[in-house]
Amino acid sequence: MTQVLVINLGSTSSKVAIYNQQHCIAEALLQHDIQITQLSLLQQEAHRVQAIEAFLAEHDIALNEIDAIACRGGLLKPISGGTYAINYKMYDDLRKFKYGTHASNLSGIIGFKLAQKFDIPAFIVDPVVVDEMIDIAKLTGVKAIQRKSVFHALNQKAVARQYAESVNKTYTQVNVIVAHMGGGITIGAHQYGKVVDVNDGLLGEGPLSPERSGSLPNDSLYQWAHSHQYSLAEMNHILSKESGLIALCGSNNLRALIEKYHENEIIHLAIDTMIYQIAKQIGEKAIIFKGKVDQIILTGGLANSSLLTDHITEYVDWIAPVSVFPGEKEMETLALRVNDVMNNKEQVNNYS
Repeated sequence: MTQVLVINLGSTSSKVAIYNQQHCIAEALLQHDIQITQLSLLQQEAHRVQAIEAFLAEHDIALNEIDAIACRGGLLKPISGGTYAINYKMYDDLRKFKYGTHASNLSGIIGFKLAQKFDIPAFIVDPVVVDEMIDIAKLTGVKAIQRKSVFHALNQKAVARQYAESVNKTYTQVNVIVAHMGGGITIGAHQYGKVVDVNDGLLGEGPLSPERSGSLPNDSLYQWAHSHQYSLAEMNHILSKESGLIALCGSNNLRALIEKYHENEIIHLAIDTMIYQIAKQIGEKAIIFKGKVDQIILTGGLANSSLLTDHITEYVDWIAPVSVFPGEKEMETLALRVNDVMNNKEQVNNYS
């Protein structure tokens, strides 16, 4: 029986779980005090480890009883999808924040150090930097700029596999469009097991979301930024954390906003715009398949809203049937894929 510790660290919380084979035997969402989350990420490390150790102690589980550690992948160099062993090279890239700073980097940093201490393997699965995009999806009209692949790879690929299994096929046998809708929204074209085109969800390319701007008119953007003399860091923060529904409605709480949807014209228009832009991105991705799409999949936290999913479906169900897989399957998928590696059902990749 393979026992896997799953670590999925976010900016204000830590998701941890213990899976025995495919069964979750303990899980928790550990919220951290603002005094902790305001520290630099590396300064948070000891506090996060203490919280994980307290969770294990609460459930009478010792780290030396764990067979493997499954970690959410952080910001690394672009790599193909799959399960990767965390080695010194990956640990070093994560710890130095070589490819960007994000709380998810701590998952691999902490997982690797715990694994080294107890002589067990640690892995990441389908990190956000999975890059399987075709060349024509990357090229832009500015020679020095290429589109990047930063998206909800773990959950997108998980629900795509789940759909494929439901129709007795493998992930590599289907063409699906997956829209992950959360604080950021990413919409990927999955062509026979590869995400050949997807919007960059980190800085808001694509639809506007509860927190992100979405794609903007170039001239208006640079004139607005220039007139306010914003720094690069300020622009990054505004476009990724203070735009979208927050800017338009004063809140990123979709559930609360939907309660006012029929009585508040500003909220009504903003949500309708988000729905419209999501549907447009789905339609754009259908071009890649030349219309031969097996399924459109709506997933992520916002997929719990029938108002959103129903309205999006009305726009796009002429392209292909629509399935809704609400929420995220990150913890379950991390455990399942690492369990498959440990039982020689999936090949592990090397990060170099």
